[in-house]
Amino acid sequence: MKTIIITIFVSIFCIPLHAQVQKPKYIFLCIGDGMGQVQTQVADAYLREQSKDSIPFLYFPHNGFQTTYSLSSKITCSAAAGTALACGVKTKANHIGVDATGLFKLESIATTLKKKGYKIGILTSVSIDHATPAVFYAHDASRSNYHSIAMQLPESQFDFFGGGAFVKPVNGKHNAYAELKKYKYSLITSPDSLQYAAQLKTKVCVFDNHTELSYGIDALNNRMKLSDIMSTAIACVQSPQGFFIMVEGGKIDWACHSNDAATSIGETVEFSKAVDKAIEWYKQYPNETLIIVTADHETGGMGVGAALYPYYTNIGLLANQQSSYVVCEQKITEKINTYGTQFTFDSCMTFLSGMYAIGQNNLQLQAYDSLRLQRAYNFVFSIDDKTNSDDARLLYNLSPSALYTSGNKAQAIVVTMNKILAEKSGIGWTTYAHTGVAVPVYAIGAGSEIFEGTYDNTDIPKKILSLLEITK
Repeated sequence: MKTIIITIFVSIFCIPLHAQVQKPKYIFLCIGDGMGQVQTQVADAYLREQSKDSIPFLYFPHNGFQTTYSLSSKITCSAAAGTALACGVKTKANHIGVDATGLFKLESIATTLKKKGYKIGILTSVSIDHATPAVFYAHDASRSNYHSIAMQLPESQFDFFGGGAFVKPVNGKHNAYAELKKYKYSLITSPDSLQYAAQLKTKVCVFDNHTELSYGIDALNNRMKLSDIMSTAIACVQSPQGFFIMVEGGKIDWACHSNDAATSIGETVEFSKAVDKAIEWYKQYPNETLIIVTADHETGGMGVGAALYPYYTNIGLLANQQSSYVVCEQKITEKINTYGTQFTFDSCMTFLSGMYAIGQNNLQLQAYDSLRLQRAYNFVFSIDDKTNSDDARLLYNLSPSALYTSGNKAQAIVVTMNKILAEKSGIGWTTYAHTGVAVPVYAIGAGSEIFEGTYDNTDIPKKILSLLEITK
């Protein structure tokens, strides 16, 4: 990534500026789900401290902000925000590519460009039928209708899809994978086969064997990476007419929903590596390529500055965390299921010491930290526990129903530990949900100057089409 950063700066200053706005031929729309300005700032600071590296797209020459509200609320969901980014129209929460009534289908920029002869690629780190990728090819009044959305994917005739597998491919006699075959898509599910995708000369679907890619922090072997899927997409959609690629870093959002700062950094870095592949293409065709990096909304209310440690930061402390919140919860659950109450609080603290390298790199727990973890442990095992429904929601991101079920509550321990680590790193959170703040836009390449300033999310596809002199 260091070489890429240097080359970007060289490219920026060596390409002559033209009075007339250039018309792009190759367009990359890169969406970090839940990725606000702070998420990118923290990831950049972490990389600079840990490896003298950086997030290259932060240094694109043109940047602005876009508002994200939906017709339902000043705080949007991914479906409504995605529809705005894809179709240029505001809609209500949970709507996928349809207007506020849920009855009128909206045409996405990907569909518009497909009709004009462009090759189209849609890729993500979550399931391919999830909200953000879905708004580019599907139409449904509910983002939760995964089967309906999956069945619409091959009908789009888009040239490339990549990401996690379908959430609900089968419903009765209807099978989304059978539809892929019907529409003559080649399906690749092995990372080792990605190198052959461009040789197939067909439309291509590249799906991980899970409904999501693994978290970057977990570094699982034999799993697809977003950057590799991006390279494959570029190879598959190359065309004299041009192409449009949408890539989503979908699990930045998930990490921030859990207030997991370290995992958020890992996902922002994975997303940045995918954007780097677009940058490599830009270096070859700087006068014909447009890269736009933005978000659908911010998640978590992430801030630099924590109430318990005012005016203090130590971002590098997040390197102590060994795994994502998901893996940590799974391991605690295994111990609870195996040992029951014999998994004592002391045993739990020993486990956390290994998972978070407590005692190393100046990560020390104070008495108040231990009290918080003890309370979470007591909640999990219902030991002299006085947690009410508001406590469960505020402290542990658990619904009130968790108080009345015997199901797994290990999340309480992990959320508490992640918050403690974040605070000691100088990171604060305001919510487990989305926020309504404007999100940044970073742009480079042909016509990128028109993305400066502050505007609405519906303006992004309109700006792209205006550069191409295309009207719907």
